[in-house]
Amino acid sequence: SVDLDPASAPIKKEKIGDPFGVIMWPGSILASKELARHQKEVYNSIVMVLGPGTGVEVQAAAKLGASCVYALDISKLTLKLLKFGAEQAGVGNVVKPIQFDLFSKEGLPDCDIIVVADVLYNAELAQEVGRRCVEVLSRKSPPKIIVTDSQRFRGTDFLEDVNIRLEGRYIHAPLEWEYYELVNIKGSGVMIDGDQIYDATTRMFSAGWTD
Repeated sequence: SVDLDPASAPIKKEKIGDPFGVIMWPGSILASKELARHQKEVYNSIVMVLGPGTGVEVQAAAKLGASCVYALDISKLTLKLLKFGAEQAGVGNVVKPIQFDLFSKEGLPDCDIIVVADVLYNAELAQEVGRRCVEVLSRKSPPKIIVTDSQRFRGTDFLEDVNIRLEGRYIHAPLEWEYYELVNIKGSGVMIDGDQIYDATTRMFSAGWTD
């Protein structure tokens, strides 16, 4: 983990090499709604969010009663802002920001629920997300999982490979995308000044739930 003093966030300046992590994407909203749909299972659980960005789904999980929410991101700035937001929302004691490189060989922490919302920016990253899905879903007690993607960039559909690797190892395989129409989404975008309102076709797979 890293030193994530929220008071330093407005003072220290850090070059933003990846602007995607400081924007609220539609996939985070869809993931939050899916968590709310399974509130009974979120309550008192350990939730892990990969690439949490602004922390929409992190705060949602905490507000729904999760006992601990791990927020894993490679960007210190993103994590500082996320921690600051969580403390402002009154859930700072539940949210645990952790600096983590998805491409590393380090294993993911144990959890009851894993959320990956709108982080499939390119084929290489999507491949790593797929590898991490296989990692956690192959465990003896696999977590519930939510993965969303509103951008649907070319080469980012990793499910075929994941399903091949999970065959016979995961009871809920094969995993399949479902598509949702989100309307009147308000948010900013990369290289766009101010908020915009738009509709977004967002895909999601969600598995492992009992309710």
